[in-house]
Formats: sequence, structure tokens, C-alpha cells
Amino acid sequence: MKKNLRIAIYSRKSRYSDKGDSIGNQIELAKEYIKKNYPENEYEIQTTIFEDEGFSGGNIERPKFKQFLEEEKENPFDILISYRLDRISRNIADFSSLMNELNKLNTSFVSIKEQFDTTTPMGRAMMYIASVFAQLEREVIAERIRDNMLELAKTGRWLGGDTPLGFASEKIEIMSIVEENTNSNTIQNRNKKAYKLKINEEEKQRVQLIFKKYLECKSLAGLEYYLLKNKIYTRKGKEFRKYSLRNILTNPVYSQNDDDILQYFKNRGQTIYSEQDGREKFDGKYGIIAYNKTDNNKKDRPLKDWIIAVGLHKGYVTGKEWVQVQELLEKNKDKSYRASVNYTNETVFSGILRCKKCGNKMIPKSNRQNKDGTTRYYYVCREKDRTRRINCDSHNIKGNELDDNFIKILKEIFVPNSAVYQELKNISFNSNQKEDITEEIQTLKKEYEKNEKEIKDLAEKVKYIDISVIDIINQELMKAQNKKEELKNKIEILENSKRDNKKMDTKLGKGAKYILNIINNCFDIFETFDLKSKKDILNLLVESAYGEGDTIEINLLNTKISENQKKMFVSQIFAKSSDILNLSTEKTNNNVLSSENGSRCCYDSSTC
Repeated sequence: MKKNLRIAIYSRKSRYSDKGDSIGNQIELAKEYIKKNYPENEYEIQTTIFEDEGFSGGNIERPKFKQFLEEEKENPFDILISYRLDRISRNIADFSSLMNELNKLNTSFVSIKEQFDTTTPMGRAMMYIASVFAQLEREVIAERIRDNMLELAKTGRWLGGDTPLGFASEKIEIMSIVEENTNSNTIQNRNKKAYKLKINEEEKQRVQLIFKKYLECKSLAGLEYYLLKNKIYTRKGKEFRKYSLRNILTNPVYSQNDDDILQYFKNRGQTIYSEQDGREKFDGKYGIIAYNKTDNNKKDRPLKDWIIAVGLHKGYVTGKEWVQVQELLEKNKDKSYRASVNYTNETVFSGILRCKKCGNKMIPKSNRQNKDGTTRYYYVCREKDRTRRINCDSHNIKGNELDDNFIKILKEIFVPNSAVYQELKNISFNSNQKEDITEEIQTLKKEYEKNEKEIKDLAEKVKYIDISVIDIINQELMKAQNKKEELKNKIEILENSKRDNKKMDTKLGKGAKYILNIINNCFDIFETFDLKSKKDILNLLVESAYGEGDTIEINLLNTKISENQKKMFVSQIFAKSSDILNLSTEKTNNNVLSSENGSRCCYDSSTC
């Protein structure tokens, strides 16, 4: 009797290549390995191929590799085959973690190039040693690239990408550079077109104004408001935001190469590289350029990791002015930190409530303290606050009343006999009762295997039949091939459906159980929770919340309750919160429409 084997083939290539280790060749070598080591007369083999084209081995953030991991956890493979060890990962921690997971699931790993056998202790040891060298190779390449970047920095040229505001790029002479060859993981010399920055006169005026006005306004918020009020926009015609203004103000590309800028970076332990072509004089005739400012995820690196050089372009902000701006930014950063420590600006609805007029988040702002020492606050539209009413002029919302009274409303809506509660019970129950399609998949796979055998038998017959009937055999072969493709597509659709349904059911069921637990156990002791716990509960219960002035519309739970049942508008008269669900539906002249099955609430704070 044949032994059943489920084999996964994984292939990866950093870039497309037609060389010997291309993805196509990796897969063919894996198939040849299977054919040689697991003959058809002894094994019934089901092969699944996972291909990642254009992804690095530095980490495991690759779509097809993630898909393999998901399928491996759901239904472990017997064997994972890869052309080479570093196709899986060049990171020792990732590789070690994967091997531990494969061992737990009894999945063997085969590396064709290194010929590892993970069933023996020596094979496992050799595999880990090879992974150490793979990571070492990667780190050596990274070090070479950094050395190459230092050499590039000395030239002061523009390396490409979007130019900073106030500059364009222009081509200069072709130069010889050293860079990594990603196909062979080697370093090579190449002749490449070079570019340098040149001043964009129209944008230059905007940049100079930004530096000047920041020193006058002495805050990013003040500078942002000034630019908005005077309709001064970015290169793409959008409003300047504080983070984009900070990026401009901290970029040394605008500064001239004078003594002030030289001393600034020297005091921070930084070297400014320059060619011996006049730029080393630091006489203000050139500008400064910084490399390695951001990582691969576009996140800012600390100043100590920057590579700073004198560029080929002209700077148009003096070093003195640039340094003054940096000192003011640092000073304001300290003030901002102290303010955040003294007042966290966090309330029950912060981060949840949005402005009904413009859709931006509403933030709590305090204006005074009550006699009992509690803080009185309002929810204010962030866009209104940021633009000082230029982009939005919505009315503020009484924060204390909203937070306190809405919790009371929730306690009345979420009770065990409500339609919302019953719907959640159904979701929680049905998530474990979905029809399993595994049996149908298995039936189709058997039919697929039978079809493959028929194709092989027909192909064999072609060798011996009379030429007069070959057309008939070819027609049969075509029918069989079409049926094979049809079966393959059905299997893929069902397997994807099964995987997606499982994820959806798990997610829905888990969320429903959380909310049922809150309804059953949490509301009675809600006031004893800390602020984070209260916000977590509201995030589970509230689908969306929009408000302005005296009216707040809150949509509760994205359940399957009909739209008619979801509509409940409550004018908050609030003599007794327990009366809310019993309000008469005839009181429409008083703006009250109630449904005891409702899960949408509109809260009017004007009468509180």
C-alpha cells in the first residue's frame, strides 16, 4: 500500500532572474528531488508550491511564506523542501523559531543544495551552523553597503527619490560607484548617472518664509496656523501639517556649510564629510546633505546614525538661523513632554467620538475645575482646534455629561433579554456550528488523483495505438486535462473558502463572547475599572460615534439586526435612565423614537 505524503515546496528570489537559482529552477530541482527520493510506486504525493518573487531573506514578512505558515498550523505538511537554506531565511532567530515549530508539528525540512537531513542530530547541527554563516554573510554585505554609502556621502550628490521642498534635481557627469549585486550577493563597480540638487526659486521663498516665521511664532502650531491663514500650501497643493513642517525645519539640506553648522554637528559627535575641492573650507558657498536619515520603513533614525556631507548644491539658510531653529524645536519638545505628563488628555470617549460636521476626531479640552476637584471638559473637533475655526466651526460637546449619561444608557440597552444580546448568542453559538467542507475537499482530491491516472494511462496508449485512432485518444486526453483543471480550481476555491470561513467564524465568535461577558459581568462594576479598561469596553460596543453641540449619534455593534431595529433616537431627558427603553413611540413631536430592540442611539445633551 502506498504511503501518503503532503509536501510543501518553498522558493524565494530577491529579484527576477533567469540564472540557475531562479524561482522556476528552484521548483524544478525540488520536483526532481521528490521524484528521485519518493518514487510513485511507493508514495502517493500531494505537492503544494509557495513562491515569493522579489522579497529579501532578511525577515519572514513575505506573503507566500506567511500563507505556508498558516496552512502548516492548520494542517501540517510531512515535508518542507527548499532549494537552499537561505531561501527560507538569513536571520538566525527567525530560522531557529521556524525549525522549532516544524519539529513540534512533525514536519521534516529538506535543503537540496546543502543536503540536510533533519531527522538526525548531526543534520540538525549542520543546518544551524549553515544558518549562522548565512546571517554572517548578510551582515557583511550590510557593512559593505554602509562603507559604500560613506564614500557616496563624500561626493555630496543626490541619490534619487523625491527632492526636498525648495529643490529640484539635475543630471551631472557619469561616475564610477561601488554597490551590491543582489543576484550574486557580491560587491561590484558600476558606472552610473549622477545627480545633484538645484534650487527651485519659487519653492525656495516658501522654505525661507517657514524658517523665518517659525522663529517669530516660536511654535509649530503657530506656524501651521499662519500658513493656513495665508493660503500657503505644499508642493502638491495640500495644507502644511506640524509633522511636515518639523521635517523641513530639521533637514540640514537648507543650511549653508559655514562655521555655525560645522560646530553644531561637532558638538554632537558628528563628522561632516567633504571632498577636497573647495567644499572643505566651510565658507557658506555650498549646502549640507544628510544620508541614512530613515530606515527601510521610512522611520526617522537618530542623529547619531546620520551620514552628513557637504553637498554639491547651494544652501540658502544660514547656519546660525538653522541652529537657532533646532534649539527652539528642542526647547518646545521639552515643554510638550511636561504638558503631556501633567495632563494626559484622555477620557472615556477620546479616540472614539468624531465630529459630525467634518469627520475628524474630537478631543477633550478642559476649561476649569468643579468645586469637588473634578475637571470639567468639552469635546472639541481636532480640525477646528488645529485651524482655529478655518476648516471647521462645529459646536463643542459637554464631555462630562456625555461620558456619565451614555454609560447609563448602555446599561439599559445591553440586558440579557434584548435583541442585541440574543444576536450575540447566535453569533457565538453558530461560529462553532458551521458546515465543515473537509469531506467534500477529500472527495474532489480523490477524483483529481483518479483523473491524473487516467491521463497517464491515455498517454501510455498513444505509444502503441494505430495512427488512425490517434485523434480519438487526443480528444479524450483534452477532456481529461480540462476536467483536471476544473477539479483543481474547485479544490482551491473550497480550501480558500474553508480557511477564510474559519478565520471569520473565530473572529466573530470571539468578539461575541467578549461582549456577552461584558453584559453579564462588567456593567455592574464598570465604575471600578481604570480608564483603559473602560475605553476597551466601549471600543467593543461602539461601532461609530459622531456629534456636534447637543446631538451625539452613536451606532452600537455591527450586528445582523435589521436596519429598522437598529434605529433608536433618544432625546436625553434623563429623569430616570431606566425609562429610556419604555419611551412611547408616539412622542415623535418631542424628537423621541424608541425601540426596545434598538442598537443605535442619538443622545441630546442640551437638557442635562
